[in-house]
Amino acid sequence: MLPYLGDAETRTALEEIWARHRAAIQRMHDGNAIGARVKVNVPVLTALGNNAAPQFISPNLDYVGTKNHGLVFLENPAITAEARDIYNRFDTMIAGSSWARDVLRGNGVTGAEACLQGIDPTLFHPVADGDVDEAKPFRIFSGGKLEFRKGQDIVLRAVSRFRDRHPEVQLTCVWGNPWSSGASFKLLRHSPYFPGMLEHAGQEGINWMGLFEDAGLGPDSVQFHETVDNWALAGIMREADVALFPNRCEGGTNMMAMQAMACGVPSILSANSGHLDIVRDGACIPLGIQKPVSMDEPTISTEGWGESDVDEIIEGLESVYQNRSQSRAIGAAGAEVMAGLTWTKQIDKLASLIGL
Repeated sequence: MLPYLGDAETRTALEEIWARHRAAIQRMHDGNAIGARVKVNVPVLTALGNNAAPQFISPNLDYVGTKNHGLVFLENPAITAEARDIYNRFDTMIAGSSWARDVLRGNGVTGAEACLQGIDPTLFHPVADGDVDEAKPFRIFSGGKLEFRKGQDIVLRAVSRFRDRHPEVQLTCVWGNPWSSGASFKLLRHSPYFPGMLEHAGQEGINWMGLFEDAGLGPDSVQFHETVDNWALAGIMREADVALFPNRCEGGTNMMAMQAMACGVPSILSANSGHLDIVRDGACIPLGIQKPVSMDEPTISTEGWGESDVDEIIEGLESVYQNRSQSRAIGAAGAEVMAGLTWTKQIDKLASLIGL
């Protein structure tokens, strides 16, 4: 099943297209040997990740089109010579952020361009509301799959300290990670705040309540959602007074941050890597203190990553807390920026970059 997209008629049409696509792919698999290079009479756009690793496709077949383009999201600037050569086999290499594009170019990848992600304005948009209800608990939204580079350990430390000032504050988070046994998740062992975070992950999943309790957050202070349908996410975001994204690295622009901004939620963003494409004066609250990220992993470079300062985060949270009505102007400016980054506009840009 596809995630929620548009109205019922649009969804039905997309489901039919997807079913035909899957059937065509299966016929290719049935008619070709493992490892075959399958030629198709259309341009091919291939998803790649760190070190040119294929993403979301079968490793059994190599599709070759009339033109061949790569679409890459990467967080590891340590690109091997072999990966560089793979990237350079494509006519164009489209990165999900200006930072990732520059990483590719700096490593000798030719034809590297950038095209940002988009937002669905039918779902993620501001709504008119009345005066701020000062009696309502102040809510901080945090979203993204739980892993080291997303910085949820920073969120936990900052919110815990902020609640020392304002005990009524609540954290609303959407942190589900279906790859909790993967290498990226296990990098949480490098957390400078909660190095024992991995102790809460087991064969049956993540012990979320234990994780929050270790951070000093009781059940009454957290509204937790492991996963949320895309159509329901906007409503959860709009209930927040502020969104917090102290991410250490984003190879793209951070979809959750874009969606929160599109909803008009004042957003605090770490000023590093892919976030720099959506940081705008007056449209968000940037975290300018970005210290080097310390991580002893011989195959992973953290050049361009950033370690946000908890004191600066608390200062940003406090400014919104004390000025909720005035902070709406930041949210409105953020929504205006995101209105220029709809999926329709960004797909048109992608099509132009690959010559369609």
